[in-house]
Amino acid sequence: MTQPARHRSGGRLPGAAGLGLRQFTADPWVSLSLALMVVVVVFGATLWPRFVLQMNSDQVPHEVNDLSATRQDMIAHSSTTVTPLPGMPETVEGAWGPLEDHLARVRDEQPEPLRSMLRPAQFLVNVDQATPTGPPGEDSDIATVNFQQRVDPFLRDHVELVEGDWPAFVVDTTSYVGVDDQGGVVISEVEEVTTADPTPVLLLDEAAERLGWEVGETFGTWVLSGTYRPVHPEDGRWEHHTNGASMGVMYDGNLGNLAFATLYLNPANPGSIGGPAVASFEYWYPIDAAAVAGDQVDLVTSQLLGMASSDVTLQEEDSTTGASAVRARFSSEVVGTFQELSAQQRATASMLAVVAAGPIGVTLAVFALAARLIVTRRRYALSLVSARGGSPRQVRGLLAVEGVLLGIPAASAGYLLAGLVRPVSTGWSELVLAALAGLVPAAALALSARESSLRETRSDLGRRSSSRLRWIVETIVVALAAIAVWRLMDRGLTSIDLPAEATSTPGAVATPVDTGVDLLMAATPVLLALAACVLTLRLYPVPVLALSSVFRRRTDLIPFLGSARSVRDPAGGLIPALAVILGVGVAVFSTLMSSTIEHGAESAAWNQTGAQIRMSGPQFDADLMERIGDVDGVRAVSGIRQAGRSADLSGDVSQTGVSIYVVDSNLPDVQAGAPDLTELPPALFEGGGATPILTGGAVEGDSGSGSLTNLGAVHIVGHVDELPGMRTDRAFVVVDRTLWEQAGARTTPATVALVDVTDPDQREQVATAIGEEISNALVETPLATLDAFRSAPVTSGLGYLFTAAVVITTALTVLAILVVQLMGAPARAKLLAVLRTLGLRPGQGRSLTAWELGPLLAMAFAVGAVLGVAIPWLLLKAIDLTGMTGGQQQPTLHLDWAQLGLVVGAILVAVLLAVAVSAAAASRTNLAQQLRVGEER
Repeated sequence: MTQPARHRSGGRLPGAAGLGLRQFTADPWVSLSLALMVVVVVFGATLWPRFVLQMNSDQVPHEVNDLSATRQDMIAHSSTTVTPLPGMPETVEGAWGPLEDHLARVRDEQPEPLRSMLRPAQFLVNVDQATPTGPPGEDSDIATVNFQQRVDPFLRDHVELVEGDWPAFVVDTTSYVGVDDQGGVVISEVEEVTTADPTPVLLLDEAAERLGWEVGETFGTWVLSGTYRPVHPEDGRWEHHTNGASMGVMYDGNLGNLAFATLYLNPANPGSIGGPAVASFEYWYPIDAAAVAGDQVDLVTSQLLGMASSDVTLQEEDSTTGASAVRARFSSEVVGTFQELSAQQRATASMLAVVAAGPIGVTLAVFALAARLIVTRRRYALSLVSARGGSPRQVRGLLAVEGVLLGIPAASAGYLLAGLVRPVSTGWSELVLAALAGLVPAAALALSARESSLRETRSDLGRRSSSRLRWIVETIVVALAAIAVWRLMDRGLTSIDLPAEATSTPGAVATPVDTGVDLLMAATPVLLALAACVLTLRLYPVPVLALSSVFRRRTDLIPFLGSARSVRDPAGGLIPALAVILGVGVAVFSTLMSSTIEHGAESAAWNQTGAQIRMSGPQFDADLMERIGDVDGVRAVSGIRQAGRSADLSGDVSQTGVSIYVVDSNLPDVQAGAPDLTELPPALFEGGGATPILTGGAVEGDSGSGSLTNLGAVHIVGHVDELPGMRTDRAFVVVDRTLWEQAGARTTPATVALVDVTDPDQREQVATAIGEEISNALVETPLATLDAFRSAPVTSGLGYLFTAAVVITTALTVLAILVVQLMGAPARAKLLAVLRTLGLRPGQGRSLTAWELGPLLAMAFAVGAVLGVAIPWLLLKAIDLTGMTGGQQQPTLHLDWAQLGLVVGAILVAVLLAVAVSAAAASRTNLAQQLRVGEER
């Protein structure tokens, strides 16, 4: 009796699991290598976003903490008339509890993460300032002292008593008469209310000592109840308490030492020591920048804009006490800092997306090559399965299952290893990425098991192709690349631009801020790389076939056969070219962007300082400028001052609200020793006729005549984007001091002094000496500014990521070349066996192997290098990098030939070594074995 068939076409193969296991155990090393690669890829793909998140998180406090407390805290001010009433609360909780509750409510109403970034509110009350008077002690070196009366409800928590006791609650209520028919407060109409007893106050211990005021002594209307010392004088809260942590002293040549000190009243004082008084309130929420994660900057920026765009109620109206409603609006310079961080993150994310595209592309290429290598090595077994009834779906399914069994455990291992190195997760997206990476081997193996891949066929490269689909895909890729470049160039520079109503309109809705990847900016380089690969593979056969026709007429076999095989039977087809183009392109791109940002930062540092040394802080009059010039090592000193902020320029160029900056005539001489500075035209300092001026910033126009407020007729001699050494307003003009005074205008002391040194190598030592001579001045040098830039987390982080991308891409490119050579090993071995029997020498065999990929890799290397230069040039036209360099001008592409040559040379050596190793391995073909196998077939 005939046995029934065990399976039908399209049915299930018997023992599929056993067949797969036998195939794996027969040749496990390639499959295990594929799994190992999944581990490495998932490990790197998981660490990359975690590293970027940490970098951005560290950058937030780095930028915010550079601001003083009064610049970074969210601050509001209000003024109200305070009338002391009988029976008013004499405790801090009773007096200030309602205000604290309102401030706490405002904080609680803010969304996260802004609420966590805002620490509990603090506030102070400045009472009417006293008239300047002489010091209490006769032996004091202070000529005049200005006392500011202040109430700090939180004072006990931040100071310690040195001597005496806390000031008692003493408030005169004699101005209170009663209530009117409507229940309102009625006060006496008196011009001045005096207290029966002196008001107890608390004074800083060092101020009391220098003023000669002893505890218990009465001075004017005050009695010194005690002295205090700040527990943490470095705490930012003392920046809000002017002259609270130290007594301010200023020397006046005519009057002597002028002192500024604060007298603290009882913490429960309502803001008046007697009678109606205007109390000035300052409220602030300290900022905890460390509470903001790097991926929350855009959200916090939007929330800060929302908070700064509307008023909040801090006190309700109360007719029984006569208190009016108090509304205030919080604002801070930290809003601008977060906007700059948002722009910086957008630029960083777009650049890193371009950098990451290279390793991702090469990784996918290596996966595809490895899968094809596995299928090639199992070609005969898989062909036998197909011949015995196995459907293509079953063959692909068998390989896909193997890929899943290899990829998913490997991806899990890579993810867990990444967690050991950096445990902070970026969210669910990294799990999705790890899962997709784990499925890549399954997809690659399934797609590689095409029917054509199970047969030995030639894959000729040529300009003509029988595949209509390939032509369509390639045309679409090139067209998309062209459109992307056009749109990117047409759009111009992009940054975080916020509408004016976001910060100026009361009640405005918070503006969404996007710090993510600019998709067009990230996709354009990838499309350019793909288009370059398409054109390379289409044009590559032309010169190689021309070489082949030339070599055909020669007697040497190797050049002709090698050039013919590189076109007629290239191992790996398009994929090795794609790997090399992406690898070289990423390396060149990373090197150029790194050097461009570094050079842009250097130029920005010099333009910020404006000379070898920059000084600011005091008013630099003639005497102070002379003292600076007398410091050893100083060659020349020049000053810059602002002479107005609301001038109008009319004529050929019109602009309102122009700021005027007056510079000393020797400024070009002082700036001559500083590189990378915006040069001022010599015509600015030449008199005769109308006064020459230099337009700057938003003032458009570099020539023409007109009139300027306070100066009269002017002649425009040029335009600059920034004035080196001066933080200018948006629209400004520059005038020479000598010509300014000749026009009858008054000159004030300089606010910025620029210093040139005799020996640039001694610049830091001279700066230190100047700082010791002028102790109240801020002394800056380009090197210090540049060091601060280099120490920023985003700067060092980008350097690490650029380097990692170059190393990873180079390693993957070398791996791709080795895998390609392994794929072509069987066909190459058979050819070499035949040629060896005909007298081919081993050295010629190595040359023939090198010919297989040599021309293609050489052309791909050149295209990758050109692409690596073109992409940075394109990005500099489209992405605003000023947030990363710290300057006001977009940096220009900078080629560091030494660094670029080192990187490109290292990649070239790695590629040549890969080709040489594979060629040497191919030359050791077992002649007898290959011929015997050929006979058996």
